[in-house]
Amino acid sequence: MNSFNTGIDHETLVCARCGYCQAVCPVYAALGWESTGPRGRIAIARQAARGAPLSLDHERRVYQCTLCGHCREVCPTRIDTCDLWLDLRGHLAAKGSIARWQLRVVRDNLLAQRNITGDVPENRLLWQQNLETEIPGLNLQPNTRVVYFVGCVAGLYPQTQGIPQALSQILAQAQISFTTLGSAEECCGFPLLGMGLEDIAADLARRKVARVKEIGASVLVAACPSCYHTWRDVYPHLLGEPHGLQIKHASEFLADLLTEQRLNPQPQETRVTYHDPCDLGRNSGIYDPPRQVLNAIPGLELVEMAEHREHALCCGGGGNMEVVDPDLVAAIARRRLAQALETGASFLVTPCQQCKRTLANAARAERTRLKVFDLNEFVWRTL
Repeated sequence: MNSFNTGIDHETLVCARCGYCQAVCPVYAALGWESTGPRGRIAIARQAARGAPLSLDHERRVYQCTLCGHCREVCPTRIDTCDLWLDLRGHLAAKGSIARWQLRVVRDNLLAQRNITGDVPENRLLWQQNLETEIPGLNLQPNTRVVYFVGCVAGLYPQTQGIPQALSQILAQAQISFTTLGSAEECCGFPLLGMGLEDIAADLARRKVARVKEIGASVLVAACPSCYHTWRDVYPHLLGEPHGLQIKHASEFLADLLTEQRLNPQPQETRVTYHDPCDLGRNSGIYDPPRQVLNAIPGLELVEMAEHREHALCCGGGGNMEVVDPDLVAAIARRRLAQALETGASFLVTPCQQCKRTLANAARAERTRLKVFDLNEFVWRTL
């Protein structure tokens, strides 16, 4: 992440104003105004770099972004637009902008309860109540090599609590000794980074790394792509040094378990399409492991959507945008859902709890018969 002076001031001059970024931006596709696309956002950043005050409309444009990274993928001048947007949000945060938006509610929840919903810490254990089998040492078991980091969305939203239930039972069936942080787990800090509050996120990072090392773990598994990206790629920057932990996304872990024949999925004669989460694909470079998992299921036919891998459309659920403009999130999700329906698949599978929420909501709103599953949930139903 660049500082404000070396980031915004320099990168806005590099921009060639070619418009390649506009063509792939999910927000611009939904709204159509120049100011809603990356090129327009860079013009707003240029104003900020010159010290000009931003209007409320311009502030809204800064937050109407999912941080999907697609604009960075196609930029011919190689601007790291994700870093640029985070720098710009940091600039707004320093000027008190968050207090003018619903983002302040999420920030206050994180400061008070260390999670995005404001739930009491004990509620992080609610997903464990419906496990089919008892798993010993599930919470804060000392001297355990593997820690499963559940994340706020999967741990606290009923719609996605099936994900930790599925993954924990998969690990138990594969005879993997693991533990979670239980009620002591705190948000990874990704929403704070998305608000430009890097200093507070760094404090959370230090606390969580220390907590995991107290257990004696050396491997951390995350099913949430945003948690995964934050632990693997952002924490070393925030801490100023490597944290010494091996960070694995759940799809990578499952692919290894299938290769080692520690899981035995049963045949599924069905057609499935796969959605690449932005934070797992473009922002973390993980494309193959989830596909390896699906292709390891006998009888399953995997059909790709028209745009996939590094060019996959965003689901709309990233970058804190659900807090700022939920209607825009729904519009972006409908566009991705339409591509999934074109494949003729019976199931839409994605290894991301937030993608599952946005796409399942879109499927429900459109009254389609397409079933949306997280990858862990889909694998568990085959075992």
